[in-house]
Amino acid sequence: MGNDLFLIGILTSLFLIVSKVIDPEYAITNRPTFYIALTTIIIGMQLFLAGFLSELVSRNAAGRNAYLVEEKAGLS
Repeated sequence: MGNDLFLIGILTSLFLIVSKVIDPEYAITNRPTFYIALTTIIIGMQLFLAGFLSELVSRNAAGRNAYLVEEKAGLS
């Protein structure tokens, strides 16, 4: 979900930049779309980082490497 919001924000920003290049009189910051794009980029980054950090925490859990092995089998 975080990546989706970030992508929507980036695409909207690219649209605004292309609109500004085509028509130099186009005021980007006077449009609500500009603020929506900024908000979606920020929220998308926050959701991505929250998911990334939770993945790191879950991978470093203390009980992750506790295996219940009865006997050792194999070549060694």
